[in-house]
Amino acid sequence: MAEKKLSILHIGVYLLIFFAAWSVYAVTIYPVLLDSLNYTAVELVDSAIKLLLWTLPAVLLIRRYQDSMYVGLSEMLTAKPKWFISVPILLLALLIPLAEALVLHGEIKVRPDFIPAALIGAVAFVGITEEAVFRGFLLNALLKKKKLWPAVVINAVLFALIHYPGYASQGLGFSAILFNSVTLLIPLSIFFAFSFINTRNIIVPMTLHMTWNLLTIIFVA
Repeated sequence: MAEKKLSILHIGVYLLIFFAAWSVYAVTIYPVLLDSLNYTAVELVDSAIKLLLWTLPAVLLIRRYQDSMYVGLSEMLTAKPKWFISVPILLLALLIPLAEALVLHGEIKVRPDFIPAALIGAVAFVGITEEAVFRGFLLNALLKKKKLWPAVVINAVLFALIHYPGYASQGLGFSAILFNSVTLLIPLSIFFAFSFINTRNIIVPMTLHMTWNLLTIIFVA
């Protein structure tokens, strides 16, 4: 059977379709959901749509182009992370949001405006959907075509860019979006990327992403 090769052109076409589809959804459909459904229903519908637009295509592409991946689908789900690598990065994911809460609020306590339903999408599903696309597929493919740092940086920039439509639909200006990208999204992406590279297990960045979002939503922003 002929090897299925994933080219830069394939990745580019995927990115165009993916970014276009998500931008249309974030700017036109998501605001309608907010106006017509309660918060819990919005979180459930949004998560289901994200699984269809993000996770499913990424998994299918990883399976189809196994030979073009840095880590195969089976290995990334079963590789056993070494404790001396996974424990420190998990501690960082725990300590940094808590330290941020302490700096911003002077104490670590549950935010008064915390909504438990927010955990449905941002914790239960975001770690799966975003890591499947950006570390499981895109970074995984780029590592076979680029040197380490170029692959990680390209992945980080793409990770920041995919958040722009959502931020724009919330009314954030370009300067606020850019600041958030430079200070949060790009560093986070690099953090998640190296957790995947060093452990070869996609469950590690998924868990870190969920942990980070959980603590941030409850204690920080």
